[in-house]
Amino acid sequence: MEDDFGPLDVTVRGPGEPEVVVVGGVHGDEMSGVRAVRRLREADLDLRRGVAFVLANPAAIEAGKRYLDSDLNRVFPGNPDGDREERIAARLCELVEGRTTLSLHGTKSEPTPFALVHSSQERELDLAARLPVPHVVDHWGVNERTITTCGFSVEIELASEDSEEVAASAERQARAFLKRVDALPGEPPDADPDFFHMYEPVPKPSGTSYELYVENFERVPAGTVYASVDGRDLIADDTFWPIMMSERGSPDVLGYKGRRIGESLAEIKETWLGGERERRNSE
Repeated sequence: MEDDFGPLDVTVRGPGEPEVVVVGGVHGDEMSGVRAVRRLREADLDLRRGVAFVLANPAAIEAGKRYLDSDLNRVFPGNPDGDREERIAARLCELVEGRTTLSLHGTKSEPTPFALVHSSQERELDLAARLPVPHVVDHWGVNERTITTCGFSVEIELASEDSEEVAASAERQARAFLKRVDALPGEPPDADPDFFHMYEPVPKPSGTSYELYVENFERVPAGTVYASVDGRDLIADDTFWPIMMSERGSPDVLGYKGRRIGESLAEIKETWLGGERERRNSE
């Protein structure tokens, strides 16, 4: 498997060819997923299906950097003749094709964990709705070139800190996923998330001092001061729900605007997937 998939660091456990994939290290500085994958490789797991445990970007992990040439989670499905991360993306897409995949990530925003899916892949919503996360976020229309566009893949975002607590949380999420897809015995934890659509980046104005006044996944009414930059207030021009908002994250965006699209999978299938998504896209 290592030879077949080039720069990927892949370990296959369980009976037969891998049918399930657990990925960490898409970004080399997000260590909770890396530590979870390493632990699960070494654990005494009673696996019922073949599982590929993958560290996606070993050189970036070794360097402690998000990426070396280009952001791996922005270049899927990749290019086998491209730069380093584009080649990794092509290999990783090849690996996950036809396999149920969990990708573990880290974010500087709170609260975590939460799941990211692309609603063009309805099965991703179905699976994410049954994982033990409080929120499921459809990123359809934003960041279209992430791993969720390859095969049947769900991302889980955890805190970015390289700590024992966050690594243990990542491992719990991975074990819950493996139980949910019948790769591990036992009952998976209960799940009852609400659902959001992440639809627009919130630009990060130039400055040296940033302060955020709102909480992720909590409604921000129009006219609310949601942040400040060097003492200058930023005011919401419409109502939104913050997603992945943080003063410490990207140099270009504070986070994303979201809308709440439902409290149950049945509700969003009837409304969001039943035409609301397309109607909003045509506005």
